[in-house]
Amino acid sequence: MVVSGMARNLDSIPYDVFYQVASTLDCHDLIHLSRVNRTLNHLMQNESIARKAIENDLLHTKEGQEASRARAGYRKALGRLFDMKEAFATAQPYSACVLAYGSSFLYNNGSLCYIFNEEIRVLDVHGASQVEQVLNIQNILSRAIPGCNPAQDTIQICLMHYSDWILAFTVELVDRPEAWLLAVDMRRKLDSRKTGRLRLLTRLRHTRRLFVRHNSSYLFYGTHTAMGDHGYQQWAINCVDLKKGQHTIEKPIVLENFAGSEIGQTVCFGIHQDHLYAVSTLVDFEAEEVDWTSYYVWLCLSPIANENKRRLVPNRTWRRQHREGPINDTWSDLTLREDEATHRLMIQECRREWRNAGSDHARTYYMQPLPSPAEVARQRLPGSSPAPPNSTPISLPDEPLTRTLDSTNKPNYEPPRKRLRRFFHQEYAHGAEPAHRRDYILAKTKFRTYNHSASTFVDLVNDPSPDSPGSLFTHDRLRLRVVSRKRKCPIDEHGDEGEPGQLFRPELSDADGQPIEHSDERYASRGVRLWPPDTAPPELIQLLCPSKRCGPVQAAADERSLVYSVDHPGLEGTGNQALILINFDPSLRFAGLQRMDLTRDGAEGPLQADESHAPIGMERPRIGDLGRERVGVHITSLGRKGTNHAVPSVREEPAMYLAIRYGYWFGA
Repeated sequence: MVVSGMARNLDSIPYDVFYQVASTLDCHDLIHLSRVNRTLNHLMQNESIARKAIENDLLHTKEGQEASRARAGYRKALGRLFDMKEAFATAQPYSACVLAYGSSFLYNNGSLCYIFNEEIRVLDVHGASQVEQVLNIQNILSRAIPGCNPAQDTIQICLMHYSDWILAFTVELVDRPEAWLLAVDMRRKLDSRKTGRLRLLTRLRHTRRLFVRHNSSYLFYGTHTAMGDHGYQQWAINCVDLKKGQHTIEKPIVLENFAGSEIGQTVCFGIHQDHLYAVSTLVDFEAEEVDWTSYYVWLCLSPIANENKRRLVPNRTWRRQHREGPINDTWSDLTLREDEATHRLMIQECRREWRNAGSDHARTYYMQPLPSPAEVARQRLPGSSPAPPNSTPISLPDEPLTRTLDSTNKPNYEPPRKRLRRFFHQEYAHGAEPAHRRDYILAKTKFRTYNHSASTFVDLVNDPSPDSPGSLFTHDRLRLRVVSRKRKCPIDEHGDEGEPGQLFRPELSDADGQPIEHSDERYASRGVRLWPPDTAPPELIQLLCPSKRCGPVQAAADERSLVYSVDHPGLEGTGNQALILINFDPSLRFAGLQRMDLTRDGAEGPLQADESHAPIGMERPRIGDLGRERVGVHITSLGRKGTNHAVPSVREEPAMYLAIRYGYWFGA
């Protein structure tokens, strides 16, 4: 395109043209463009350009939703989102502190639920709230569960799920034995007395691999207890209308022909737009010795009973070819996430693979979008039902192995597909030199996840360091390990795929031969970073791992923070641990934090993470390091104390971190 006047600089072209160009850029490109010079910085302060960027890629983020409702503050929201993404990608958090002490916790949707002193406390972390809602467990149990006397019964509590002010937890009466599932509205003051505080109270017939997912309207729970005709146990799902406090179906829905039993490894569940999605990486209950293609098998359950009367037929979508290499299942991780740009539900899976059956093995995160409930409903119309997972959609390849099959085999074959690069992220580039890798064994990796928003691997690792140089005694040290990537310039500057100076060409085309959107994207690794660095102040190291031995570590993370539990001096024998927050949101400021002195040894500025340029020594895992439960079930036992009926079921108290006052702020 030729602009009149032959303008050579971007900041001198007509504003209308500049707006059209800027409106197509993402968050990172816009911020970087605003830092080129003062003129562009002034132009980029325009709310219309920021609004367009929010609507394109970030509309379903918390900041995007707030700006959309207010119809203002788009530029501020864009800057805050960029800062969070960069903080995660470069391992430079803004603060770290002890939020509370507790025996077990949940962290979901920016809220922390934890048990302390036989009470459940809820803190709005994203809002930096200075108050907590406190649920008196013994009070509510004595009133809700028939014949329950907390002063005499041995009771075990397990936090299951939290969303929209509603907390779901199980109560097990050990002496009977008896188990109940409760859902409690944790708001101090209820909007309406019609629903009441206790949204659900139901006795559980089974608790085997129990899971709970809910929003403000519906709660789904299921167990792996139904027996199928083929002799294998299957998932049985129940649904509850939380506004009415009633089950929407008389009998549990059995997920027929839905294999997979290990939540987080071979199967996962998530609620999206009032529907429950179930995803499995197994096509059948028995593995085929001769097979070619692996699929994701998934179901979408409606909370409305009539919509589930039709037989649920599992859908499937291509996952991988077996010839891509063996998988180390101990590192596998399967979850469901919502895309912040499209609000579409996505399968997110981590696989540690020996690529092409070679000696090079590394992790890769794969993303696969799923259809919305409306799209699923259209697929169920007559004539549009998907093929069942055991059918063979395409004839098998002409190979020697094919001739070994008979009628008893159920192989799966589909020609290999090429993935969009934005839907997979390799931890290391293929053939990466060992000098550019820094790996930790599974026993030292206390927590692992992937921040899709920041395109970043996030690990919490135990990297012990000697107490003093030459000492044989080590002190546990918890550190963040991140591996991130960024989009390359769309111009092939170095001629990696053709003539230098040309645009990268789309890699994929549709059935009509048209280039597929985003298939021209290329990515570059930003390397491995460890935080805090080896030069960090001892006070920070002590905060992140207070005891000489960190003990059992449980953790959870979202797009702006990470929370984990760790042993703390003075809590021995109480069953409690310290709950540590590492915060990547510059706007999230907790009262009582101290400024960390970062000017030691003449160094100034932010506390930079260490970039890894040397491999770590690989030590052998000890007995018991492997084979642990993938999904930690944190059970708290209640002591036998008298019940004070005068205490309200839910009250409001100052947040515990205000009394602890132990943490540091690293920002300006």
